[in-house]
Amino acid sequence: MNDTNYFSHLYGIASHLNKEFSLHSTLRKSLEMTAEMLEVETAWFWLTEPDNKSVYLAASHNLPPALSNHPERLSGWCYCIKQYLSDDMDEAMNISEISCSRLKDISAGTKGLKFHAVIPIIVNGQKVGLMNLLSEETRQLDEKELTILNTVSELIGTAIQRTRLQHSHYSKNNHVTTPISGILERVFLPKIEALIACLDTENSSKKNLQEAMERATDLKKQLSLLHQETAEQKEAPRKENAFHYPELPLTKRELEVITLIKQGLTNDQIGKRLFITERTVKFHVSAILSKLNAENRTEAVDISLKRGFLGI
Repeated sequence: MNDTNYFSHLYGIASHLNKEFSLHSTLRKSLEMTAEMLEVETAWFWLTEPDNKSVYLAASHNLPPALSNHPERLSGWCYCIKQYLSDDMDEAMNISEISCSRLKDISAGTKGLKFHAVIPIIVNGQKVGLMNLLSEETRQLDEKELTILNTVSELIGTAIQRTRLQHSHYSKNNHVTTPISGILERVFLPKIEALIACLDTENSSKKNLQEAMERATDLKKQLSLLHQETAEQKEAPRKENAFHYPELPLTKRELEVITLIKQGLTNDQIGKRLFITERTVKFHVSAILSKLNAENRTEAVDISLKRGFLGI
């Protein structure tokens, strides 16, 4: 690829990132466009956790079956993550396929991926994340290609910083993006609406009043449970110029529930295992879906595995 094509791709990436407001979309499109620019098949993106001692998989592009069907293989440490977190990597570099534990010892479903490169994302001296590129062709990126990737790294880092600051500003001014607000919206508001319907004057029969009492009692229990599990959680003070990293969203009880969901247990079976009612299990499941922004139980398990919440 000549210089004109490289700069054309860089302009395309910069132009797109400048329009993005969603962090996930920013990362996903960055992977897609970078992979296209260097003509590689697969890419994924790690974001750094708040402690700067671990990362989690935040986005991926065209994963082979060996990884897409086994997300647990993309959890845990590998050579490039270790190098990055130990301050031994501050610019794009080639990684030998022998050194990468994601590729080693997998015999099927890899689509023959061999070539492996890593691009660290560092903004204002802070570790933000890193991108991995993979291809069937065994080759080494030359100096010009590595320089281009370092430029891409700066573009992505700036875009991540901007989207996080925008998200933080929106959260501060709208008060609707905290885990608690999600639970209130998806769990408690429907319960309150059902309670109001039972107490409607046109339907205030003895049967409806009894049902309303049961719903009110249940609502009180769930609110007490929510209060107990959040009372001890104190938000750590943040510096104004610090990155706003995603927090570990699940409580100890919710981690127990999602672990049993991963094992294939039903709500009734989970309740018996944890000595809680099935109704309480349903509340925990709803809270888990809200906190992880998952559509269903399977997606919640997948997200938990990729974030490293669950043991393999």
